[in-house]
Amino acid sequence: MIVGMTSSLSRRRLLSHAVAAAGMGLLATGAAATRAAGAVQSSGQAPPVLPTIGQQFTLSCIGGATLVVDLPPPLPTLNFTGSRVVRVEVGGADFVRLRTVNFVMDAEHPLFGKVTLRLPDIASSPDSLLQLTPNGLTETWTQSMTLTFQRSGDVEGPFSYETLEPGKWIADHILFPPPPQEMNPGGSSTGGTKYVLQAPIRYGHDSTQAGRLHGFDVNQGVILG
Repeated sequence: MIVGMTSSLSRRRLLSHAVAAAGMGLLATGAAATRAAGAVQSSGQAPPVLPTIGQQFTLSCIGGATLVVDLPPPLPTLNFTGSRVVRVEVGGADFVRLRTVNFVMDAEHPLFGKVTLRLPDIASSPDSLLQLTPNGLTETWTQSMTLTFQRSGDVEGPFSYETLEPGKWIADHILFPPPPQEMNPGGSSTGGTKYVLQAPIRYGHDSTQAGRLHGFDVNQGVILG
C-alpha cells in the first residue's frame, strides 16, 4: 500500500508540474502578444493590413538612373517621371499579388531626346508581391519594360529595346498604398516611398546587351482622387 500510494503521489506531482508548466507557457505567450500589441499602440501606428483583392491604385513615380553605354564619361543621367497602375490579385495567407496594368516613365536628354519606359507588348514578368512582415509590409516589385530612345545623337529613331530580365525593386511600407508625393517650394519632391533597385537593369535585343540602367531607385506615392 505504501508503495502504491507513493507511486500515485509521484504521478500526481508530475501531472501538476506539467499543468503548471503549460500554464506558464500560455502566460508567457499571452504576455508576448500583449507586449506586441502594446508596441503597436505605443508607436501610434495601426497594425499593417493587406489591401483588398480587386482594389486598383495609381502611383506617381520619380527616379533617376545612370545609363551605362559605350560613350566617354561622364555617363548620361536620365531623370524619369511617370506613373504605375497596380491591381490587387489573390495571393496567400500573408501576401497579395500586385499586377501592373499600366506603367510609363519619361525622361529628356540632349543626346537621346525623349526616353520612355513602358510595359512590353507581351507581359514577361511575374506579378509583384506585397507581404506582411514583422516590421509592416514589404513589396517586391518585379517589372519587365520596353526602353525607347527618340534618337541617338544626330540619327533619328526611334530605337527600342527590351529588358533582358525583369527589373526588381524592394520597398518597405507601413501601409499600402504609399503616401502621396508632394512638391517642395524649391521643386524637390517629398512623401511617397522609396523602391530600391536590387541589380542593374540590362536591356538589348534577344540575349545581346545594348546597355544598362544603374542606380534606378524609384520613389512612388498614391495619386488620390
